Amino acid sequence: MKKIKSIHQLKEEKKRLKHRQAELESRIRGNWTELKSMMKPAGLAKDLYCSMMDGKAAEKTCESNVVGSTINFFFSSLAKKITEKAGEKLNSLFGKKDKH
Repeated sequence: MKKIKSIHQLKEEKKRLKHRQAELESRIRGNWTELKSMMKPAGLAKDLYCSMMDGKAAEKTCESNVVGSTINFFFSSLAKKITEKAGEKLNSLFGKKDKH
């Protein structure tokens, strides 16, 4: 760290540090937003799909917003149908036990 010899240099250093702080806080917010996005079920399904594909096809498919949205919609719909079926099965199992 260089020595500060005048009030002007002190003010410039404070300005530089505040600018650096704002930049770092912005990066943290961006990283946090990206992390939250990645942890959503649709994001996890997309990552799983992309990891199952090979090489350049995965890059091309997974970087496309339209295709990515379609993939997210497909996996979301699939998950919804699976949970509905599981709910129906559980209701029928527990419903039969109550009647006996």
